[in-house]
Amino acid sequence: MKTAPFTLKLLHPRYWLVWLGLGFMALLAQLPFRWQMCLGVYLGRLFYYCAPRRRYITERNIELCFPQWVADERNAFVFKHFETMGITVFEMGMSWFMPYSRLEKRFELKGLEHWQALKKQGKGALVIGMHFNTLEIANGPVNRLFNLHMTYRPHDNPAYDFIQCLGRERHNPNAGMVDRYDVRGMVKVLKKGDWLWYVPDQDYGPKVSEFVPFFGIDAATVAATPRLLRMAKVPAVGITFKRKDDLSGYVIEFLPPFQNLPSGDDAADLFALNQYFEQRIRENPSEYLWVHRRFKTRPKGEPSLYSTLVEKRRK
Repeated sequence: MKTAPFTLKLLHPRYWLVWLGLGFMALLAQLPFRWQMCLGVYLGRLFYYCAPRRRYITERNIELCFPQWVADERNAFVFKHFETMGITVFEMGMSWFMPYSRLEKRFELKGLEHWQALKKQGKGALVIGMHFNTLEIANGPVNRLFNLHMTYRPHDNPAYDFIQCLGRERHNPNAGMVDRYDVRGMVKVLKKGDWLWYVPDQDYGPKVSEFVPFFGIDAATVAATPRLLRMAKVPAVGITFKRKDDLSGYVIEFLPPFQNLPSGDDAADLFALNQYFEQRIRENPSEYLWVHRRFKTRPKGEPSLYSTLVEKRRK
């Protein structure tokens, strides 16, 4: 779907702080790129000390997924991860508000021929993405090359949701946003020959999930991916994106189509996808979204893998 039109209701006083914050973000997005990277690092350090709940979730996720790391390794990693999260805030502003003529030189594209070959066939494709914290800024160059619709969860604040959709869709007027639970809308996009950015690597709850090993732990895994591919009759492709080590830009790699997906065995497909996610995370662990409670849903009868203190704070 396309962004809902602007209405005067979005100017209600209850949204003024949101507009003020987004306006400030738009101003910061005009700063030199290098300045924003530096400011992002310091903002992330502030997050580290001011967000104890998210820090705990990150620490617990790392403890579960990398049990071989000693305490000092985990602590250093978590601190670095929060620095990358601070940079993400500035990247969001750049993706939504910075003139693209200033931003495009920051991207190095690899493997583009894989996707271009599919595009020449006139078929849609399901892009299996992941919640790396460079996801937002990678949307710009990718969406300018393909009609890449994005699945997302509508934000509870309509003013923020309006700007979020507008910022994402500005890179391609022919692409839009699709609610992550709107399977019919996804199939419609794919069948008309467009591409859909789909990120099924998080815990969306027991109603839409099956338990599949992820880093050796049974994790609630979105079950719809192989069914969606069968319904739309399109191939699935992968993509990775990461910051360059010197923070001068980004490397985006377009991967070839997945082989034998869907295979006809949904359980095997979900296991293969989680293995793929795990492999990509191990290649670039610091930029994955560890502040998400990936293991919050547990099989019946199993205790929470996160402390009761965190659960009380959430409620």
